[in-house]
Amino acid sequence: MLTPAANTREKLMRAAMDIVAADGFPAATTASIAERVGMAEGTLYRHFKSKDDLLIETYRRLKAEVFEAIQARTQAAAGLQGRFRALWLGMYATYAADMQAFAFGQRFGESALSKTEGGTAHERLMGHVKQLIGDGQAEGLIKPAPAEILSAFFFPPLVSMLKQGAQGREWSQAEIELAIDSAWASWSV
Repeated sequence: MLTPAANTREKLMRAAMDIVAADGFPAATTASIAERVGMAEGTLYRHFKSKDDLLIETYRRLKAEVFEAIQARTQAAAGLQGRFRALWLGMYATYAADMQAFAFGQRFGESALSKTEGGTAHERLMGHVKQLIGDGQAEGLIKPAPAEILSAFFFPPLVSMLKQGAQGREWSQAEIELAIDSAWASWSV
């Protein structure tokens, strides 16, 4: 059970996420965030030093939740291709279940705040991807290419499908499976 202070922090982070996702960073003023939660603007500063701190913490929390969701899925999967599939599907399903979180993450990644954040939230996720690549290369199942190149064949199709989903495109399970198989084919030897 969350303490009242933790509950308030969660509400503020969710409000900030929803506002940025819907209307962009300029709309996420301290006044609009506080209003969305139903509190005085000054209350926000009892929980966060600044609006930037609130937004950075929101991003870090989002990435941690995504990482935990996909890590649990991939650890339970059998074999390298099973782990790859679980990773891709885990990211897709996690973001597809909360398109506001996906939109916030995309906007954050394109903002000046992403440089302030320093990429630490994304590092755990990339570490997981790089571990999968390293394991696959050690087994001779994944092309001997740098992780940055292989990642370029993993993330963009996933992000594209999520962006289209946010605009109302519904992907069938067969289409999702085809995307996963295509991404795997781009990695596999």
